[in-house]
Amino acid sequence: MIDIEKIPPRIRKPSTYLGNEINAFRKNLNNCNVTFALGYPDIYEVGMSNLGIRILYDILNGLPDVGCDRFFAPGADMEEYLRSAGLPLFALESKRPLRCFDFVGFSISSELNYTNFLNLLDLARIPLRSQQRAEKDPFVVAGGNCAFQPEPLADFVDIWVVGEAEESIVELVNVFRSMKGAPRAEMLFYFQQIPGVYVPSLYVAGKDGAVRPANGQIPGRIEKRVMKDFESACFPVRWLVPQCDIVHDRISLEIMRGCPQLCLFCQGGFCWKPVRKRSAEKVLELADKTYRNTGYEEISLLSFSSGDHPEIEKIVDGLCRMFAGKNVAISFPSLRIDSFSFELASRISAVRRTGLTFAPETGETLRARIGKPITDEEVLVLALKARRAQWRQLKLYFILGLPGETHETVLEIAELVESIARIISVRCSFNIFIPKPHTPFELDGFSSKQEYQEKLRFLRDRFARNRFIRAEFRPYEIGLLECLLARGGRELGPVIERVWKQGGRFENWNEFFSFERWDTALETEKIDLKTYLGRFHKRELPWKHISTGFPGEKLLAMRKNFDGVQ
Repeated sequence: MIDIEKIPPRIRKPSTYLGNEINAFRKNLNNCNVTFALGYPDIYEVGMSNLGIRILYDILNGLPDVGCDRFFAPGADMEEYLRSAGLPLFALESKRPLRCFDFVGFSISSELNYTNFLNLLDLARIPLRSQQRAEKDPFVVAGGNCAFQPEPLADFVDIWVVGEAEESIVELVNVFRSMKGAPRAEMLFYFQQIPGVYVPSLYVAGKDGAVRPANGQIPGRIEKRVMKDFESACFPVRWLVPQCDIVHDRISLEIMRGCPQLCLFCQGGFCWKPVRKRSAEKVLELADKTYRNTGYEEISLLSFSSGDHPEIEKIVDGLCRMFAGKNVAISFPSLRIDSFSFELASRISAVRRTGLTFAPETGETLRARIGKPITDEEVLVLALKARRAQWRQLKLYFILGLPGETHETVLEIAELVESIARIISVRCSFNIFIPKPHTPFELDGFSSKQEYQEKLRFLRDRFARNRFIRAEFRPYEIGLLECLLARGGRELGPVIERVWKQGGRFENWNEFFSFERWDTALETEKIDLKTYLGRFHKRELPWKHISTGFPGEKLLAMRKNFDGVQ
């Protein structure tokens, strides 16, 4: 155990390293047959906002002979202290070094966390590469969105959990428990037999980029795992309450899983189907129990599109009655304009007002073609209703560089934003299109820097003198890096490791991001960045062995149908 008392008082936000949150389990790991450290490769304030971590923490600690603890990326000052003092990274509650657990698991939702992932392994003194790990080393497990394209980290991860992990994580523990003491290689073979589990070391990547099983005893495709009984699925009513502010400092109550829409650019819509819903009665029961365990003053109804839940009005009415007089806010983190009831938002704001956030994505003409048949007129009517109800601002999300986008598309975006700003203040965020795997646009190209900058200049010039418009634009190089890591194979492993060794950390934070490090590493490894940015033609895809339920032929047919609309 690490003596927490010896950590110097100058460390910022010491509460993020103490593990003394309300509702933490604090099991005695010495009495547990299986130990699991579960973490997120970003700082505590970000990682503690991840619902997946909370669910798995609750499930694992609910098993009588299993102890689960948590860890997150330390701040720069804490990392410096650990390295200078010769101390390994430790779990929060037990203060046990990560290398002393049976499993060390990561939820990885963004490619921009890959260097953080390597840094945490190094801080924990766990060998970076799977082939370097000895019998005594923990199994390194990873899941989350990045499991749908795991190859860039294939050399570093022992076990990927593809899809929803509630059941497969328990099955991993059961296999380990039954085989405890067996050789590491034998355990990995039996882990691979679990549906939804992918062990990269049992597969080989060919020169064509395709990933194939090393022998006939290994499945050729990994089918994602789906939690079919979502109504009864675990929700952590013993909700952890941090001693400091976190990014999403509220109860995030998942009411629906999977998106009922099929926006052609959206990886989440394709990867996390089928759609499953919790009943209104179950949602109200969970809300009541979680509130009683925490006293939180905000409950966010979590899903890809909460307004699409068939019982959303019943849920909202029930919550408003339940928390009447308690000043508890009910919020939606994501809304589709075409499924949004303004009257519903007005009922919510009667409890306590929260913001309105929508994603028109692009101009009206292209919007209909990509799967979002929402007219500008509908958006303007919504803005007018919001102003009359004394809402102060709408937040809108857009994507630049989508297939089929023209100058007229960007002009439509500008005119829509300006029209809304005549009614109500608007804050708009512009991201750059990433051709994500497992979508109909997975083979499309990435915008050139010149194209993107021309659009930025045009929009900035249009909005510059309008005090009712606030526009934010994602840096081009960050989008470019995300595209590279989303489309590459195992050949990118040495690049990621090289960038990390050169100080790469927190790539999704603008102030820490340096594309020069990546450019140098790509050049050193003799990898041509351009081959990942253009349109893919007749190329084996590094993610082809991962199945989401939408075969490549179906995605290609949807892409051809998109072209046929022109």
